[in-house]
Amino acid sequence: MIQRTLVLVVFILMLASAVSAQTVSSRGENWEFSFQTRYTMEEDYTGEGGSTLNLKSDLGWGMGFNYNINRHFNVGMIFGWRSVPYEATAVDASDPAETNRFGGEMTTSNIGMSVDYNILKGPFTPYVTGSLSWMHVNSNILAGWTGGCWWYPWWGYVCGPVPLTYGDNSAAYTLGLGARLEVSSRTFLRVGYERGWIDSSTMDGTNMVRIDIGFMY
Repeated sequence: MIQRTLVLVVFILMLASAVSAQTVSSRGENWEFSFQTRYTMEEDYTGEGGSTLNLKSDLGWGMGFNYNINRHFNVGMIFGWRSVPYEATAVDASDPAETNRFGGEMTTSNIGMSVDYNILKGPFTPYVTGSLSWMHVNSNILAGWTGGCWWYPWWGYVCGPVPLTYGDNSAAYTLGLGARLEVSSRTFLRVGYERGWIDSSTMDGTNMVRIDIGFMY
C-alpha cells in the first residue's frame, strides 16, 4: 500500500511540474463524459461462525456523466461494473470443525451520484471526491431454479427453467483524493485513490486506484 501511494504522489508531482506554466481552466460550466478504470486491491473478510472471504485484486470499469458547476465543484452520475475472483470458506453450523472451501467470480454493478471538489482553478488540480450509489452484488453461486416464459424476436414464445443465484443489493459509499490534469481544452486525465464501503456487516471496505480519461463539451 505504501509503495502504491508513493508512486501516486510522484506521478502527481510530475503532472504538476508539466503544467506549472498554465493558469486557466475551461472546465467551468461545462459537461463532461469519462471512461474509468478501477483497480481494486485484494481484501480479506471474516464472517459469522469463522467463515472467511478473500477477494482478489482485479480491474473494473466505469463511466461518468458530470457537470462542472464552476472550476471547483463537479457533480454527476457514475456507473460501474467489475468481476472479481474470490475464495471462500464455509463453516458447518453444527460442527465448526467441518469446513468447505470454494471459489468463483463475484460480479458487482453500481449506479449513483458523485461530487468532486477541485482545489485549484487551473488545468492541474488536486481534488477530493465522494459518491453514494446503489450496488448489486452477485456471488454466481447457484441457489435454485425457477420457471418463466418469454417472447423472443427470433425464437418466439419460450418457457424453461432459470437459475437463481445468491446476491444482495445495498448502498455503497466512496471517499477519495487524487489529481486532475486537463491535457487540452476538451480532454482531461484523472488519477486517484478511493476507499469504498457497502452497507454490509461482513465486508468492511475496499481500496481502489482509479484512472479516468474524459472529454468536456
